[in-house]
Amino acid sequence: MPIIGPMQDSPGRDTRIALGLALTLRHDGHGSVADDLTDPAGLTAWVTDHPGLVPDGEGFTADAAALAAVRDVRAAARALFARAVRP
Repeated sequence: MPIIGPMQDSPGRDTRIALGLALTLRHDGHGSVADDLTDPAGLTAWVTDHPGLVPDGEGFTADAAALAAVRDVRAAARALFARAVRP
């Protein structure tokens, strides 16, 4: 039995969400970093931009605890993506 399943032509929903979350922190092209999740309002906007991400997302308002938790998940996702592309 193969360990690795068949390749997908396009990433699934969970992969797109993980990649989208990882990309909320990126180089801005001017020597600095752009972070979409600097405050709870940024997380609220990101969730709003990704319908269906959280139950009752249209009424979601982030707080400091949610922001900290999501930033931890983002760090883990970025570490996994970095590991996947490491030469």
